[in-house]
Amino acid sequence: INIFMTVVAQLKKGDKVILDGEIFTIENIEFSKIGKMGKSKCRLETLSKNKEKKVFILQTDQEIELQ
Repeated sequence: INIFMTVVAQLKKGDKVILDGEIFTIENIEFSKIGKMGKSKCRLETLSKNKEKKVFILQTDQEIELQ
């Protein structure tokens, strides 16, 4: 298994990411503009291996593990 590090801003639909120790496939991704706190955010709608849906909200400059 190859694991790479990337920033959230470079993710796209269909990518497999590792969050909370599990592998998730990105089903939908939305980016927000810079808000009051000075950071833009990303909303990831994901699907786990056992077809469980989960939503994550991350900063776009955060590093994440990509499989």
